[in-house]
Amino acid sequence: MGSNWSSKLLVLLVSAAMVGVFVSKDALAVPSFARQTGFACSVCHTMFPELTPVGRTFKLTGYVMNKDGASHPSVPPVAGMVQLSYTHTKQTPPPGSLPENSWSLHALSSENDTVGTPQAASLFYGGQIYGHWGALVQGTYANTNNRFYVDQSEIRYANSIPLCGKNLVYGFTFNNNPTSEDPWNSLPAWSYPYGFSNIGAAPVTPVAAPLIFSLSSQVGGMGAYGYWDNWIYIDTSVYRTSLDGITAPFGAGNHPLGAYTDGGIPYWRLAITHQYGPHSFEIGTYGLAARAYSNYPGAPADNYTDEGFDAQYQYIMGQQDFSVETTWLHEQQDLAGSVKVGAASSEANYLDTFKINGNYYYRTSHCGQVGGSIGYFSTTGSDDATLYGTAVDPTGNPNSNGELLELDYMPPWHDYGPSGFGFAKFTLQYVIFNQFNGVRSGASGNNTLYLLAWFMF
Repeated sequence: MGSNWSSKLLVLLVSAAMVGVFVSKDALAVPSFARQTGFACSVCHTMFPELTPVGRTFKLTGYVMNKDGASHPSVPPVAGMVQLSYTHTKQTPPPGSLPENSWSLHALSSENDTVGTPQAASLFYGGQIYGHWGALVQGTYANTNNRFYVDQSEIRYANSIPLCGKNLVYGFTFNNNPTSEDPWNSLPAWSYPYGFSNIGAAPVTPVAAPLIFSLSSQVGGMGAYGYWDNWIYIDTSVYRTSLDGITAPFGAGNHPLGAYTDGGIPYWRLAITHQYGPHSFEIGTYGLAARAYSNYPGAPADNYTDEGFDAQYQYIMGQQDFSVETTWLHEQQDLAGSVKVGAASSEANYLDTFKINGNYYYRTSHCGQVGGSIGYFSTTGSDDATLYGTAVDPTGNPNSNGELLELDYMPPWHDYGPSGFGFAKFTLQYVIFNQFNGVRSGASGNNTLYLLAWFMF
């Protein structure tokens, strides 16, 4: 990973992708994947961004599939995104929870009601670079910090060879978020909910979360994967902090980081899949092992081991799409470093998280696509009053759980071909808490109503 040739290659590819994002303007006419492939969005997605089997194949083969069979795009495959949002929290956020200097975040009559105009805006390089090289590189402005940064991004090489009489798709990936290279929507990086309030992040998101959930744009890494006979998928990668060196481009705009890691972070993934007719199944396991600084680089480090299981089922037939995704993750924490500096009371802690959601969508050519989702989430873990501080109940119990209800609508012009302009998605979401940071009484005060208008062009 630290070799001279690989460093130069990664820098070259990131530079090429980012130049395409910032220089090209004409290519913003349509979302880049649709323009490149000529596919309507319903070919690769159920309700954006959940992938269909075709969408998963497009990703696994390196984002290079195109309608012309060309070795490189005639124009840079770029796209844009704008999200406008409204958030209502049942109780008023604590003082200091909301940013004070954001030009696009506004409180209405009180801080219980906020609007993001925009909540976020992004530019993408999404598609083929050259030959078997492709990318999905995202740069985002977020209204919570008035900052433009490198968001979840990936560059990959992919090809295929015969193995034991069957087809093996293999590839190499450079990305900044463990699980982001995965083509299924059950793992953290691309899991449900696909849109959520970043205003609610301060007052209404539980304080405890496994490390693997919080490494996006905080690390950079490279890995290799193989998918044999549409049956067995294996992926191994190694990550390190994006503070400096070869991985620094993947964290551009994110400093100071929220997570500083010590040395390499191995990530693994194994999945068994099957598809017949309109049905597709996936069941797998994933995880990582990491050392992270308890406070800042040079401070004592803690050890984290995340081990998870996931599954996904999809039914896609005619005008109907149905899917279920679930994941369970256990994190074992050795917090010797935090104990030394007084940031934790116990060296041996754990967190268990569980998520499951079911989605149904109905699509017509005249009325567009409409549907909804129901999800359940839960986090349980060791009591540690020092680690979680005043954010949880006095015993330091980090347990939280609740339900998420969502309605989605995409207008009929969303199902564009290569000459279309783009699409819009409108979301109405309500998050219900039964327990929040160890407390049941009053947990509903963190319930959140969220409206999102999501435009891609």
